Amino acid sequence: MKSFALWCDARNANDSARIRVLMNFNLWVESEKKKSKTFLDVGVMLLPSAADSMEQESVGDVVKSISFYCPFLLEKKDFEDLFSKMDEKTVGAIFNDRCECTKPDSRPVNLITLHNGDPCRRFLLCKCEPGTKTVQFITSDSGKGTIIKILIDSNVEASPVYYRFRLSGDFISSLVAASHSKDKLLTSAFAQEEVIDFRFNDYRTLDDDRVSENIDEKAQGCVPIEGMAVHFLLMSLATVDVDSGCPGGKGRRLLEKDIWNNYAPCEDELDDVAAWHWSKQLKRASDGYKVDLRLRRHICNWKTIMLYVFWLFVIDFVFNLIENTFFNWLGSLFPCS
Repeated sequence: MKSFALWCDARNANDSARIRVLMNFNLWVESEKKKSKTFLDVGVMLLPSAADSMEQESVGDVVKSISFYCPFLLEKKDFEDLFSKMDEKTVGAIFNDRCECTKPDSRPVNLITLHNGDPCRRFLLCKCEPGTKTVQFITSDSGKGTIIKILIDSNVEASPVYYRFRLSGDFISSLVAASHSKDKLLTSAFAQEEVIDFRFNDYRTLDDDRVSENIDEKAQGCVPIEGMAVHFLLMSLATVDVDSGCPGGKGRRLLEKDIWNNYAPCEDELDDVAAWHWSKQLKRASDGYKVDLRLRRHICNWKTIMLYVFWLFVIDFVFNLIENTFFNWLGSLFPCS
């Protein structure tokens, strides 16, 4: 599977300032019971560097834009800004903290205050609505991918900034692929196996040389990232068995219907949807992140069951036919006196 990627374009090429980045990925897999749909939510937070030289400097003074690379040609209809779907409850659930949300003057941002201050005390939740000057869709040099460029307001306050958007389409659906195991013929009546291969900033699977160069810490025109925290959540039915060899697993929890109902991409009830959580702290953004998962859904495939029953009848009929023929032949060889 090809890799997603992120880098930050510098406002001033000669500026030596660094930033920290927090990435949130929520992969919604078959969030509807009757339909199989896949969505990828992406959250990006830019935080000032821990260095003293950056404490009083705004993120907007350092970063001109966020560049998020999709290894496919993205259509605008498959991009959705999630700003309007995020209220206090939803933001609190995302960051696992109580929070307060206030809207300063008439600007298209919300000021979020987290009670526990992790990853920060306050940050600005910003819009990234397509069709505005804030968001641009640029075809990569290779012509195989799309760069989502989110422009940062140079007048933004010193607070960290956070953007969140949702991706869909054929490539996103392909992140979840059917698994063709050797015992599929026997198990397909009662279970369906799928695999998830998600990659981020994985230079080995980036299909654009320019993108590979941009995620390097010494890339020209890019802001060095001194640390990146990555959180990956799988959102699926609670009845699904999930096998993972990935480190950093933080367990599973059921989604709260009253919190996620307006945010989730599914239309059905959320009573039995759960979230599996993995996280990793990257010292360098170019270290990359990879998640390999195997899903096993318990199903009742009546088509396969009826096929089994049909072949059972066929085998039974053939066996009885052979048995009768065989014993009749034996009877002819050894007639009863």
